[in-house]
Amino acid sequence: MKPGLRGFFDSMTEFFLTPGPDALERLYAAHPGWDAPRSRVELYGRMVAHHGRSTLDKLYPLTRACVDEALWAELGRAYEASRPSRPYEMNHLGEGFPGFLADEAERRGLPDFLPSLARFEWADFAVYTSMEPVPEKVERLTVNPTLVVLEHPFQLCAYVRAKERRARPEPGQEMALLWRHPERLVTMYLSANDRSLLALKMAVEGLTPPQVAEATSVAEADIRAAVESCVADGLVLSP
Repeated sequence: MKPGLRGFFDSMTEFFLTPGPDALERLYAAHPGWDAPRSRVELYGRMVAHHGRSTLDKLYPLTRACVDEALWAELGRAYEASRPSRPYEMNHLGEGFPGFLADEAERRGLPDFLPSLARFEWADFAVYTSMEPVPEKVERLTVNPTLVVLEHPFQLCAYVRAKERRARPEPGQEMALLWRHPERLVTMYLSANDRSLLALKMAVEGLTPPQVAEATSVAEADIRAAVESCVADGLVLSP
């Protein structure tokens, strides 16, 4: 990139990241003779900031609801300043937000569960939009390739699912499974239990119901029922 063009982009970055009444003047001072209409450049700056804030609002509605509006706006500005947007796809500018909250949690006195909740919400979006191909046919029991596993010290699955949400999730170590249903194309999630872990183990290790029944003394019919339930939910794929 030519030095002049690099200088232009650097000054535009500063314009976006340091808003204020004199931001526009600093931008034009960096480029003497630039005749772009000031009203349009100012509008462009406001538009970029608006899109950044609205994208965070859309990706993290539950996280946003856990703090007051003033703090949420402050977090948005600080995140934008620390991690300027680079992706061409707007939604991906929010990918680093959970890590930002983890870095800022103690200093800003944020709720201890907030980074984990944001991580859950990002995983929800990432699974929903995953480009991982899901095969239409499989030869054997197979793990859904969109599966994401999260571990955190809070009961987030119950918290996210609750219609009347408490002020904070219950404490307790949880392994959350998130995947996209192959037919309904929605994000599914649950706190890992014996049934789901059994189906995943069978898929990963290539085990059959008769083999598991012999090894565990559990009725083969019960094992088949557990697997079929996970297949119906799309967690695993069956022939």
